[in-house]
Amino acid sequence: MKTKKLGAEAVLTQRAGVATATFPRLADPKVLNHGISTRLGGVSRGPRGSLNLSFKVKDDPLCVEENRALLSQAAGAPLHRAVGLDQVHGDKVLKLEASNHPKEGGALGEGDGIITAETDVPLLLLVADCLPVLFFDPMHRAIGMAHAGWRGTVNHVAAKTLLAMGDAYGTRPEEVRAVLGPCIGPCCYEVGPDVQDEFARVFPWAPEVLEKTSRDHWKLDIAGANRRQLLEIGVQEGNLIDSGLCTIGQIGLFYSHRAEASGDNPTGRFGAFMMLNG
Repeated sequence: MKTKKLGAEAVLTQRAGVATATFPRLADPKVLNHGISTRLGGVSRGPRGSLNLSFKVKDDPLCVEENRALLSQAAGAPLHRAVGLDQVHGDKVLKLEASNHPKEGGALGEGDGIITAETDVPLLLLVADCLPVLFFDPMHRAIGMAHAGWRGTVNHVAAKTLLAMGDAYGTRPEEVRAVLGPCIGPCCYEVGPDVQDEFARVFPWAPEVLEKTSRDHWKLDIAGANRRQLLEIGVQEGNLIDSGLCTIGQIGLFYSHRAEASGDNPTGRFGAFMMLNG
């Protein structure tokens, strides 16, 4: 096993060639198994090479199954039967509990936020530029995850996921620890007036996360926008763990839809996962 620092907050661990990033400040690993997979250590080929976790990007399903099994071994969690979502860039939050748990894994339903207090059940979101947000409530032993692209950000999906934890488990934002995972950074994410207009309509602080680069183009800071939302509902600055990792800037580690996909040829997906240990 090899480990090294990755940015200011993450530790990159390699086991048998499979590399995952974890965030030591999020939780005691005896309580919470979590991480962000990379593209390293799998068996997929071409633009999906090599640790693609998605069955929806024209990859060989047998390769995806083997990739998930390899990640499961490296992470010490049964990610081959992880529970995820049919992600649609919306704001719907689903609650995973014993009564609706798909025992062999798979999608719980259509949505972009998922919460649970179940133990030994891994949650998994798949991304390739959008922001994965991870929540851990140490007081009530609950977790949540949100998938925030620009549409999800405008619709407050991360904040709604955290508030849903409050409704379900009594979670208080000031007690939560949150990770802003790897996503396309403001260095690389250029948007047009349609996105700028939406942010300006919804957020009074939009100019703080939009930098104008030309007459009709802006650089957008997705992680910064979600940081502002979470601070506004009570998450403490010291409990916000920002990976600071750009999927394009770290293209050797992470997939990027914007940098790699073309026409009918999609790139792979890396995953953010969490599991409360029983």
